[in-house]
Amino acid sequence: MSAPIKREYDRTSFILVVDDDNTLLKFFKIHLNKFFSKVIVVQNGKEAMDTIKEKQIDLVISDVRMPKVDGGELLAKVRTYDPLIPVLLISGATLTDEQQKACQDADGFLAKPFGVDDLNDFINRGMRRRELLVKLGSFITKKKDVREVALGKGELKKSIAKGADASEAAKIVEELRNAG
Repeated sequence: MSAPIKREYDRTSFILVVDDDNTLLKFFKIHLNKFFSKVIVVQNGKEAMDTIKEKQIDLVISDVRMPKVDGGELLAKVRTYDPLIPVLLISGATLTDEQQKACQDADGFLAKPFGVDDLNDFINRGMRRRELLVKLGSFITKKKDVREVALGKGELKKSIAKGADASEAAKIVEELRNAG
């Protein structure tokens, strides 16, 4: 068994948790407040998008199955609004094919029930991804191109800002791809 990962979070980061289960929201709020001073919990996708438009959110954790706007729809809306925000999806339910695809497109997926260590590792990966996406974004002209480049669907050479260090940007892309 490996040693536990030391958690060194930026306490100023905004974490948004979206779930229609009040008990789970309370758990997230209590647990995440140990590491982050800015944890926001909401019960649906509309509240989530309103919050994202009001605050500089660094990470979204969302249930997949929710009424009205599910986690997959929220993922698409977040990516359109700000492609640098990682979206991590969670679910304990049987998912439709469309919801399974959303989980594959997300920055991470965690099945319920999960342990605290699994949650912490999940968040670590999401926060590291945020850090790398923001770094990569500083090299790329259009924010919307960052994910395409990170996923290998867009060309770094065509997207890089004038005067930016292409070799440094390429290192960040490689790290993002290796991080999963």
